[in-house]
Amino acid sequence: MKLWFSQAIGALCFLSVGCSHLSVTKDVLTPDYLLAKGSKQVTFLGDNNHPRFSNDGSKLLYSSRSRNSHKGSQIYEIDLAKNKERRITFSDGDAFDAIYISPAEILYSSTTDEIKESPLLNKSFDKEAPPSDLYMSDLYGTQILRLTQQPGFDGQSDFLPHPSKPAILFTSRRGSLTGIYRLDMKNLPVSLISAEKDKEKRFPALTPDTKQAAWAEKNLKTNEESLVLFKLKEKIPVVLKSGEGEYRDLFFTPRPPLRLFYSIVRKGEKHSQLEVYDIEKHCTQVVFKGNDSLAAPAVSDESNERLAFTRNFQDKKQIYIVTLPSDLGPCLEPPAQATIKE
Repeated sequence: MKLWFSQAIGALCFLSVGCSHLSVTKDVLTPDYLLAKGSKQVTFLGDNNHPRFSNDGSKLLYSSRSRNSHKGSQIYEIDLAKNKERRITFSDGDAFDAIYISPAEILYSSTTDEIKESPLLNKSFDKEAPPSDLYMSDLYGTQILRLTQQPGFDGQSDFLPHPSKPAILFTSRRGSLTGIYRLDMKNLPVSLISAEKDKEKRFPALTPDTKQAAWAEKNLKTNEESLVLFKLKEKIPVVLKSGEGEYRDLFFTPRPPLRLFYSIVRKGEKHSQLEVYDIEKHCTQVVFKGNDSLAAPAVSDESNERLAFTRNFQDKKQIYIVTLPSDLGPCLEPPAQATIKE
């Protein structure tokens, strides 16, 4: 296993040894060597995606497909200390985008009921946004509650905890509109956060104080993409960044400072890389990049933060974990630009 791991890591392209790229990151020294120092591959079977740490950082939740026992996507959990995984969902359709909402409950999306209810309408659909609904389940998949029943895609959810009004933010494609919606978990009504004609809004992520949300927004007329920060109470959107490439997989770190992780395929490049944006400092830093696509970042709620992410290798995604370094190098923004913003 160690030999295979070293060979796989060796396939990564490190900027520190002279790889060339046609983007703003080409001359930035990034700490890619850390992938070979202390990083750990935690999945080896199937095609895995969307890792999420448990609150105490001891376990990891993720979706997995292309297994011997199932071809479609199902939810798994791995005990990181014991290095032992177990399957949670056994649905007929695909189950994906799972997150913890308590020590004993998870939230995820599934295509099971939508495909059964409208088999003719759902014979051909967008693989990025399949017909699906939100579900809540215990950690053994025995007690399952369907939360949404609107035709179309419901997924990419984030949990808004509250003593009396817990809620979920999620992406929903309803007709021709793809926007951000909110589900009240107490009474299950769904309300609109933001949706616009000719704009696609996806991958919502809540700030730790739950007062703001960020999402990736694509102008369907110009194909330009932006990162938007939205004050939920005031309903005020602010464009953080735009025109850099294709943003995905947004995730706010649980601990300060306020940092937004995401994956991005930058203009002029073929593979997605991991970046982080410090909201207060207006500073973008490259976390990892290489010859393979790196995506789906998630950060643990620990003083020594760990980063989980996926690496696309030999047409399958596997999940890695690495301790985040204290210094990620320089900001991509020019010093003058950062000064103006501040």
